[in-house]
Amino acid sequence: MPPAPSKTRVDLGQTHPLRDRSLVPSGMATILPAAAKQVRALEAQLLGRLTRRGYDEIILPTFEYLDVLTPGLEPELIEKCYKFADRTTGRILLLRPDATAQIARTVAMGMMGTQLPLRVSYRTSVFRYEPEHAGRDREIFQVGAEYIGADDAAADSEMLILMIECLKQVGLRSFKISLGHVGFFKGLLVRAGLSPAGQKRAEQAAARKDLPRLQETLTSEQVAARYATSILEAPELCGQAEVLDRGRVLAKGDKSATQALIRLATVYRLLCQAGHQDVLFLDLGEFRGFDYYDGVVFDVFAEGVGVELGGGGRYDHLIGRFGPNIPSTGFALNVDRLFRGLQAQSSASVAGADASKRIRKGSKRTS
Repeated sequence: MPPAPSKTRVDLGQTHPLRDRSLVPSGMATILPAAAKQVRALEAQLLGRLTRRGYDEIILPTFEYLDVLTPGLEPELIEKCYKFADRTTGRILLLRPDATAQIARTVAMGMMGTQLPLRVSYRTSVFRYEPEHAGRDREIFQVGAEYIGADDAAADSEMLILMIECLKQVGLRSFKISLGHVGFFKGLLVRAGLSPAGQKRAEQAAARKDLPRLQETLTSEQVAARYATSILEAPELCGQAEVLDRGRVLAKGDKSATQALIRLATVYRLLCQAGHQDVLFLDLGEFRGFDYYDGVVFDVFAEGVGVELGGGGRYDHLIGRFGPNIPSTGFALNVDRLFRGLQAQSSASVAGADASKRIRKGSKRTS
């Protein structure tokens, strides 16, 4: 009998030179084959739905010149960008931090022609620096859509209905959409006379439902009590149609806030007529993480995922930062979070089925 082949033993203990070093940068992930198949299938389902609805795919560049894209990015986001020098020109490049700003720049430069409206979709990754303790990814897989060149409630509702269809297309059964209008809260702040810096701090506090910080901002801005009361109440106005009634009381006398409520009410009514009332709740303190949103905005949430799966809204002045103003709206879904939401839903279904079996077995024993 020939001797058994010798086995090479690899020491993977504490003395291994790679043991104490991270092999993958924080906030990045390697998606292994089994999960990769599921993620690609998920993306294909989403893009398929968008394509069938007339949203043509656009493929965006991974790099952008910092000076070209800067008008579409807020300072806080620029700080989170990954930047490096172009070896050919010496100009500063950045890894794509936001797909919507890229599409706005593309439209403003006339690269998609002049015929409006435009409906485009995309599947891409965006890159943003996040502190390790924030628990957020630095590479974010997204699928999204933009509707460019229409400014009416029908366009806003089309975006929301399309997002709902996408979520149902991939099998997400239970989710909620928070729906608001940034113009309402902004109107209250302007009426109260806050400085631009104070408005920004108040908006950030409202977005986080951080009422102590909001109170602190109003105090430092010396806001009159009659205005401060309305501003502090607005972020907690969440619910169904009754929220709009209370919002009208708070907005009384302010044209901007009142017009925002009228638009929001129209969009809400259209969505209810389409049969989507069960997945909606109104939030008059709703803000998204980008300052270019200036109209109806929304986020989507699902059980088992502690952050939003995605969202979007209206940005009528973003394209104007690169060229002429063109009213637009859109949304993006975080593929990784959506995948986690589907996994949580599947786990809950399995647990529920197991519990039902145990109950049936127990009833048989006692019969």
